[in-house]
Amino acid sequence: MTSAFFIAALAATIPLAQAHFTFVRIAVNDEWQAPTRYIRNKTEPYTEPSTPGQSDPFQNIRWYNFPTYASDNPNSVRCGRDNMAHAASTETLKVKAGDKIEMAHQRVEPSEWQDNQWYGCPDKRGTCHPEWLQDINHPGPLLVHLSAPPAGSDVRSYDGAGEWVKIHTLGLELNNSDPAAPVNWLPYNYEKQPPHFVFNIPRQTPAGQYLMRVDIVWSDFYYEGVRHNSSQLYPSCVQIEVEGDSTTVLPKGVHIPEIFAPDAPGMTTSQQMYNLKKLDSNFTYPGGPLWDGQKLIEDKPI
Repeated sequence: MTSAFFIAALAATIPLAQAHFTFVRIAVNDEWQAPTRYIRNKTEPYTEPSTPGQSDPFQNIRWYNFPTYASDNPNSVRCGRDNMAHAASTETLKVKAGDKIEMAHQRVEPSEWQDNQWYGCPDKRGTCHPEWLQDINHPGPLLVHLSAPPAGSDVRSYDGAGEWVKIHTLGLELNNSDPAAPVNWLPYNYEKQPPHFVFNIPRQTPAGQYLMRVDIVWSDFYYEGVRHNSSQLYPSCVQIEVEGDSTTVLPKGVHIPEIFAPDAPGMTTSQQMYNLKKLDSNFTYPGGPLWDGQKLIEDKPI
């Protein structure tokens, strides 16, 4: 068992501005909700079974903004560490099919959150910091998935073990003006101000409750022909209830954590792509195919 003394000592070493992040705020049709409202919280510190590439068991102790790995507890990969402990107390957000959604992330530990990091932010953003950018300092795509609880059950008791359908990807574009780093991951934006993370609930989404999972995936690279398990995930789940009159049936989805395993599409790249030097010819975004509201399509850079 990890001692309370060690936990306190470790906490003292955590910098206030992490090199990591968590999606903690949602806006519907440009109206920001209170921080963490409708979003399943995480437990910190939380101990995972193992950490890729680390033999020291103390490395398995994760704090709020620390990354998640596909080898972590399945519920951690789905919606964040120990999220089911917070699910019943999380409100469910009512939205309409077609609504505009925006998500905002925070890089500061919860113990250091202050009002000026949420309110009065420039450019109508949902988070900010008075001294530095709220950047995304790991390259990779933003992915959004929906998963419906079993018929007759409530989303507050659903662990996300069912199928997930991807509804949005914010990926990459090739930047021909910078031959040294032509791969520009749009969420990352070379560690400058990221874009607004905006998308829509597809108008064809059937009415009902869902977990809406938002994540940025930092894929690992092949090393000496070997796939590793150290790709980093940053999942958060919003509990939503979609209102609408669509008679569409959601297509077959994927399962989490399986779709984020090292051998799954998009989870391992060449070292050149990892270093933003080139786009792999066969690269597919992680997280499975994309639902465009009518059909599933292969989710690849255009």
